[in-house]
Amino acid sequence: MMQQSFYQDTVLASGLYGDQIQGGRDNQQDTFSILAEEDALLLVLTDGMGGYTGGELASRAAVEGFSRAFERESVSPGEKMKAALAAANEQVLAVRKKEGKDEEMGTTLVAAWIGREGLRWVSVGDSLLLLIRKEKMFLLNELHQYSEELDRMADEGVISRDEALNHPSRHFLTSALMGREIFLVNLQEECFPLVPGDRLLVASDGVESYLNSMGPARIRYLSMLSAEELVRSVLDGISRGGDPNQDNATLICVEIPGA
Repeated sequence: MMQQSFYQDTVLASGLYGDQIQGGRDNQQDTFSILAEEDALLLVLTDGMGGYTGGELASRAAVEGFSRAFERESVSPGEKMKAALAAANEQVLAVRKKEGKDEEMGTTLVAAWIGREGLRWVSVGDSLLLLIRKEKMFLLNELHQYSEELDRMADEGVISRDEALNHPSRHFLTSALMGREIFLVNLQEECFPLVPGDRLLVASDGVESYLNSMGPARIRYLSMLSAEELVRSVLDGISRGGDPNQDNATLICVEIPGA
């Protein structure tokens, strides 16, 4: 498990790099892990919630539980992800009981599996799985935020677009790993094809605002960088912003080899 920076070349990636910053927070509640095998990569990222140390404990527990279960199972990648997600949720429950933490202790999770045939993923919460392809950036996974319901209400005319965008609960989570029933899961069992030159990003929501602020020229610039250069460029840009309320920010980039 890596919680500072990670770099490795593999047969599936011409570049693979992850790092994080603490931002304006007193502690680091993001955790990430990169498991590099001969014929597959597994990237796992969690973003904890629940008090000063509660989120940090939940985040670490989920990564540990997911990674151990994924390595232990010998079924298809999709089935392994289902089993690993359940194990991560159970690990959060075990830690919460052990520490006597309150009911709000929990974490998001996004895991991306990359094999020779392409990409599969599972996510709960609002951590991001993004793809940069041909100088454009796409969100691949579903974000479990109340913003989805607000936007639907705006589309139906129940509330105005401004009300939806400025609602105080817009970024509240609608699903998380808390050691009990998981309300929403985004599971991609069928393989999503990757093409030479793709850059796959796994990120905590502390990176989201910075990425959303980028115009086409900036995304074009990122699409030409190596995995390490891209991660450093984004995290350095967030740090230079100097926001005193900046959330923890974690970013992993996988660079798919060119033809």
